[in-house]
Amino acid sequence: MMHLETETAAPTGIGNGGKDNVSPRKSNRSRWHSQEKWAADHPLEVWAHYCLGVGLKRGLIIREACEVCGADDTDGHHEDYQKPLDVRWLCRRHHKAEHRRLKCEATG
Repeated sequence: MMHLETETAAPTGIGNGGKDNVSPRKSNRSRWHSQEKWAADHPLEVWAHYCLGVGLKRGLIIREACEVCGADDTDGHHEDYQKPLDVRWLCRRHHKAEHRRLKCEATG
């Protein structure tokens, strides 16, 4: 009969066992993906998107068809991020067009 021993901690040098050799992680925003950068710079928008997702999941708000073309697959477009459940329902194509329009208005 064979007796097997069980280890309770990671061996040194593997995982977190060799803590002497681990260098501390440095925050380096240049390594972040573009979505992470955007999220770090826009906490209000992230909060509004989260609230909208929770509202949809709980049935507080119902996804509607695109108000421009009537497509069923829609995104919620926030006119005001302080009101996370007050959205316009737009398909991806018209949602992107709305953001381009708003960007053009803002620049000139």
